[in-house]
Amino acid sequence: MKVKWVKVNGFRNLATQTVTLGTGLNLFIGNNAQGKTNLLESVYLCCLGKSVRTDHDRDMIGWDKPSSSVMLNYDCIAGSREIEVKLLKDKKSILINDTPIMRIGELLGYFNCIYFSPEEIRVITSSPIERRRFLDIDLCQLDKEYYRSLVKFNKILLQRNNLLKQSNHIDSLRDMLSIWDTQLARAGAIITYKRKQFCDSLAPYVEQAHAKLTKTETLSIQYLQSISGNDLDTINANYLAKLTDSIDKDYVQRFTTVGCQRDDIKFSVNGIDIRTFGSQGQQRTAALSLKLAELELFYNIKRDYPVLLLDDVLSELDRSRQKALLNFSTQVQILLTTTKIDNNLIKNIDVTRLRLKCGKVN
Repeated sequence: MKVKWVKVNGFRNLATQTVTLGTGLNLFIGNNAQGKTNLLESVYLCCLGKSVRTDHDRDMIGWDKPSSSVMLNYDCIAGSREIEVKLLKDKKSILINDTPIMRIGELLGYFNCIYFSPEEIRVITSSPIERRRFLDIDLCQLDKEYYRSLVKFNKILLQRNNLLKQSNHIDSLRDMLSIWDTQLARAGAIITYKRKQFCDSLAPYVEQAHAKLTKTETLSIQYLQSISGNDLDTINANYLAKLTDSIDKDYVQRFTTVGCQRDDIKFSVNGIDIRTFGSQGQQRTAALSLKLAELELFYNIKRDYPVLLLDDVLSELDRSRQKALLNFSTQVQILLTTTKIDNNLIKNIDVTRLRLKCGKVN
């Protein structure tokens, strides 16, 4: 996939403008607080329909503006496409090739991108919720059934937890939960099964990418599922049994204590868990390897590379890793923000330089 241009209007501090991009490495160069990250965010918005930085759409509207919009034109193996996202204070609308969509799920999978910033190390170092978030973002782009199952699961889980909080009698609670648990187990089993498949498919790409970056270390990933099983029917049966067995404990705790909302990913270098025992350098390299592996897995599935968004990452990497990242593939379009660039680093690379000052690209 290659973005041809992006048009922004009223988006954060960015001036109203159309930014034309090159097919290779696009450098957004400028001092801090000039709008470089905002421009990457506008592209990401057209991928998932939401921000990479905030849960509130209104935060993306310029402080003195009543609304904002982003329009993205890009090429992919299916041809040329256009996505537009319009934001009001309390409303969002999305159009694909000038046709409005009713649900955000209809957007997913049209335009794919991979986002990487220094904060992305949290997928390795932070809580399991960050690793599940990583899985959800990728799988929602790749698999419509996963997205539908995730939405359904979250709704049912919320209803189940509300019942647990409000009920005063466990016997009546059992009857009510039996109805919800069948649906929750089915949706949760699909999520668990597809996450495991994804991690198993990603693992060899992670190992290959990490080997290129380090030469001496082996990085492995393992999906830690709380509901056992290798096939969908077995996971579904085990899921329902676990929910039934946990009702007494759930009643005491007042929330659902078992299920895929508690799953995790383990990252190991040479067999050692790097979340607990790895150095910051190992953790940062693992996070970068994960992003490079995502690119290859997306290409393997969709036969088209996603766009790679790199937000101020070069300062966090040593010289060899900088080169490995920028020279990953001539087929990948890269949008990179930086305050400065070493020209020797980008020698023999197809580069488009774009300078930002006060929200305006020159």
